[in-house]
Amino acid sequence: MCAAGPRRAIITVSFFAELKRRNVVRVGIAYVIVGWLLAQVAEFAAENFGAPDWALKIFVVFVILGLPLALFFAWAFELTPEGIVLEKNVVRDESITPQTGRKLDFIIIAVMAVALIYMVADKFIGESETTEITESAAPADKSIAVLPFVNMSDDKDYFADGLSEELLNLLVKIPGLKVAGRTSSFSFKGKNDDLRLIGDALDVTTVLEGSVRRSGDRLRITAQLVSVEDGYHIWSETYDRKMADIFDIQDDVASKITSALELHLASDSSIESDRPTKNSEAYSLYLESLAMFRQDDPLAAIELLDRALVLDPDFAKAHEQKAVLYWNTASYWMDSPTAQKLAYASAQAALAIDPSLVVAQTYMATADTVDWTWSKELYAVERATEAMPTNLGVASAYCWDLAYMGYFREALTCTDRMIILEPLASAGYQQKGLALMAMDRRAEANDAWQLSIDRGSPGVAIYKIIDHFLHAEDKAAIELIESVYTDFSFIAFGMEPGSARAFVENARHPKSGRQYLRDTVTAMVKKSNNLAETIDAYTLYLAFGALDDYYDVIYEMSDADTAWTNSDNLEMFGRIFKISGYSADSRFMPLRNKWGMVELWDERGPPDDCEKVDGNWVCQ
Repeated sequence: MCAAGPRRAIITVSFFAELKRRNVVRVGIAYVIVGWLLAQVAEFAAENFGAPDWALKIFVVFVILGLPLALFFAWAFELTPEGIVLEKNVVRDESITPQTGRKLDFIIIAVMAVALIYMVADKFIGESETTEITESAAPADKSIAVLPFVNMSDDKDYFADGLSEELLNLLVKIPGLKVAGRTSSFSFKGKNDDLRLIGDALDVTTVLEGSVRRSGDRLRITAQLVSVEDGYHIWSETYDRKMADIFDIQDDVASKITSALELHLASDSSIESDRPTKNSEAYSLYLESLAMFRQDDPLAAIELLDRALVLDPDFAKAHEQKAVLYWNTASYWMDSPTAQKLAYASAQAALAIDPSLVVAQTYMATADTVDWTWSKELYAVERATEAMPTNLGVASAYCWDLAYMGYFREALTCTDRMIILEPLASAGYQQKGLALMAMDRRAEANDAWQLSIDRGSPGVAIYKIIDHFLHAEDKAAIELIESVYTDFSFIAFGMEPGSARAFVENARHPKSGRQYLRDTVTAMVKKSNNLAETIDAYTLYLAFGALDDYYDVIYEMSDADTAWTNSDNLEMFGRIFKISGYSADSRFMPLRNKWGMVELWDERGPPDDCEKVDGNWVCQ
């Protein structure tokens, strides 16, 4: 029994000596170092060429599995001048394993030197390059625009657009990061504009762009952060995940952007997605509804939300979005009283699930048919603008309310903020024109309206047309009508192209003009397809000085008045065009009293064009 120990020791020593002689140890060391270097190269290629995560993992597994194979071949075979042969067939005196071993030593030293150089470069040079890129691409005013992600799927791009919008909403939460507005960013959809032009137009230093491919429950999302100055990719990543991981993807994108732009979050800051639903299909429908709404199809967007709520009845954000959509359908796709009730019910349903939803709180206050007041509406919308400073829809509602209530200077400041938020959107310029015209700054108002028209809102031309008519500039009004309404019939004016001049001549006739105007407007209203066209038709009474007819229409509309009265648009026209005499008319103040606006003035202070004289409000 005692003799077995030395024999095992001799056998063990002989085995390790044989491993050394056959260069098995050297081959193992060389293989491990080369495999590590190949893994680093593969990781770099995967990050920069958009390879999926699983491809890199499979590569690493194959490298690991190759080690025992390499050791086996080093043990069983030998490299000879005649080629690779089985080790047992090599005469020991003719073996060249010592020479091969020395060559392997040189190879190991060379590979280790390369690995050492790589590690030093990655630690020191890589860090300095990252710092330089970050500093050049993200100056003190860290700013970003989220361009609409490219749809790579077979279906429509509603999901890709909705995802882009949600990423934008998430990035807005990052303190210290200026985010360009959605409308302006999406104006570059489908275009291949130079990034420097986009940066100049949106006043940002970086853009987030990417693509989305969806197949069943699988998603492939590529996102990249690019410097607009030099087109350098600051960060990029590809996500191959399930739809259920969409919130993790959104959070990771926001986190990587935060790190890349060297933004520091306070301990109480959060940039995580709200995770409003656990049902991924419901969330997919919600994203599609966001994009569908932007395509001016709110009824189709509501249908998508209804489908989402079947999958998850407790999806509070879906209820809230329905309130927004019903608000926007009022007067255009649905009568105002019906839309008002549906908006209120949707907001109420959202708040029953999540009482913290600010948008739902706002729409519930403004659509309340029982306890509504102008003070409550203004307070609710103002609070929403503070909670969501980059929400163009909320900002637009606030600016409109301020102008409608007569606070034109505040409205002008409000519209300037809208334009800073959305420099390429038309809404800010349209509302700026309203405030400027009410302040008797006619030339500036018309310039603002022209900018709105240039940004894709030809319907804004109605303001300029009315202004021309009120100043008896019929030729300019006719030219504008014919230039703006070239491509479609004059449904807003009840005329065919080329008949504007005849209409104006007949409406200006000293004897028969007023009756002709009434007959024409009545015909227009019968032919109109929505309230917007109806309002355009009725504004012709104002444009041609027929205040009696104009007030008759407003009083008729206001008989069943609510917060969502259809007459508020006509009211706004009369209020801003001081030359019409609308606000100075004796019928003006009774309407203010009827709608509770005087209570607001007593509480908040006088509007810009009214004052209290002997206890009574008098307006210009």
